[in-house]
Amino acid sequence: MTGPRHTTPCRSAFRWAAPVLLTLLLAAPVQAQLVPGLAAFQFSNGVHPTFDATFDNASEREVSRFWSGELKAISMRVTNKKEMVGHAARIPAASTDTLQVLIAMERSKALRSTTVHIAFFTTRGYVGPDSPDRERTGCSEWVRQRMVILQRQLAQTAVAAGQRELDNLGRQLDMLGREAQRAQNGIHRAEQRLAQAGKDSAQAAQQLAQLATSAATTTMDSTAVAAQDKQRKKELDRWRDRAERSAFTKQDMQKRVQDLQWALKRNKDDQAAKQAEVARQEAVVKELREKMQAIR
Repeated sequence: MTGPRHTTPCRSAFRWAAPVLLTLLLAAPVQAQLVPGLAAFQFSNGVHPTFDATFDNASEREVSRFWSGELKAISMRVTNKKEMVGHAARIPAASTDTLQVLIAMERSKALRSTTVHIAFFTTRGYVGPDSPDRERTGCSEWVRQRMVILQRQLAQTAVAAGQRELDNLGRQLDMLGREAQRAQNGIHRAEQRLAQAGKDSAQAAQQLAQLATSAATTTMDSTAVAAQDKQRKKELDRWRDRAERSAFTKQDMQKRVQDLQWALKRNKDDQAAKQAEVARQEAVVKELREKMQAIR
């Protein structure tokens, strides 16, 4: 078949677009039934009627890659200069003859969406509302089927990303739980050491008191007194050192218990906040899964 005829922009090219699109929107069910929108677009060789497909939260690159692959699957040759063009394309449901398919991308940064404008050229001209039912229905269904495929792919990607985030939040919550358990264990050990330090301190005080009493009541010759004083001094040094170490341990463990109790309180708040994040992300993943299942 011959190539596309050059046309110039005119009002007739847009005259049918608004009422047909409005009719489709009013007639569209509340469900996620995908239907290409009828419109018109300025291609490099003129304004032509199009079947439009809009994909939210999708980059122009991934949308373009998908449609390029679909166009190559049905065309003898695909060029990609100002727009993608599938030459000698075959869509049996639309025509027994070959077609030429023009595809252009339009990115909306404000809406974070990418719209694909698809025009079909047959031996009768560009397919639009006034084209034969077979051409119009066949081209529309070809676009619709691929809309479903790509929307499902995008939805699956979104679900997978959402699930990964949920899994990550779950791991963070588990980590907070383990940190809380370690803090509780640390408090238990510190309290045990604190109790032992109290016992050691009391024992040291008792021994120091006994040594002081024995020194005051001892009556021996000078040689024995000198030997006892030497031994007593060693004992005094040992128990004084033990008393000092006990006092240091008590002070250190008291501070450690306070620090761990504070960390445990903060951990409890962090766990509550993380549990709220997990709940929100679970709702997000659930909604994403429902949207994916509703695509058809």
